[in-house]
Amino acid sequence: MIIITMVNKRNILIYLVIISLMAYAGCAKKTSGDDKVLAKVSNKFITLRGFKARLAKMPQYYQSIIDKNKKRYLDDMIVETLFYEEAIRKGVDRDKELIDIINEAKKKIIIAKFIKNEVEDKIKVPEDEMRQFYEANKDKFKTPELWRASHILVANEKEAQDILAELSQGASFDELAKFHSMDATASRGGDIGYFRVGQLVPDFEKECLKLNVGQVSDIVHTQFGYHIIKLTDKKEPASESYEKVKRVIEGELKKKKRSELFDTLVADLKKKYGVDIKEDVFESLNSIDKKTDKEKGSATKQ
Repeated sequence: MIIITMVNKRNILIYLVIISLMAYAGCAKKTSGDDKVLAKVSNKFITLRGFKARLAKMPQYYQSIIDKNKKRYLDDMIVETLFYEEAIRKGVDRDKELIDIINEAKKKIIIAKFIKNEVEDKIKVPEDEMRQFYEANKDKFKTPELWRASHILVANEKEAQDILAELSQGASFDELAKFHSMDATASRGGDIGYFRVGQLVPDFEKECLKLNVGQVSDIVHTQFGYHIIKLTDKKEPASESYEKVKRVIEGELKKKKRSELFDTLVADLKKKYGVDIKEDVFESLNSIDKKTDKEKGSATKQ
């Protein structure tokens, strides 16, 4: 079924508990006014309104998948309703393990909703605050210094010397690279594109950083062979515009506010309800851990 394949198998039981409730939200014993019945299962009705409401609760990604498989999704709802009806008839809802799982799931859902109400929904990041952050932290939003180079790679030093001689007589670097270079960049005149410090082979990069734009290097030997390098461009660090980094700033400020609101909420609740950790009892946990580790060590030696 579509729904079952969407989840991690380790969480399948809790998911089925929750999804069963969702399925029942899409079913009704009676239909209202202009709501049309999609399917009847025993004395339950899966309605058009219920189908759409359930679909709307799904993440956008899954909605697009389900939109192409509506009939199969409806069949999933029917099967779940059948399972639920039969499970209730057989008293599965009275199973102690299941009740514990439902209670645990309910607790987590309530807590998640509470945190959303008290933390997530209260996070506000005004435009002026984002702009102030940008002005105070412009150094954080700079593009790195970039270099661009082309090279000619050959197998031996003699060939590299001959190419240097041709270059000194005015030959085109691009044309020589296309004709002589054994590197994959040969077809584009040896151009390796832009790079920043730390991205290239150390000896090659070190030589690049010494050059001025338009300057050609001496022969550089690396594990790949013999290179002749030409620096073709250099870009100094520059500040990104506010509009370009606005969403990054918003995310960073939201993260900070979320953490602050959460910590404040926890501190207030501890003060409101009182928390008293029994240190002597807590220490006994450490004693149990040490004893267990010792027993494991003894078993290993044997």
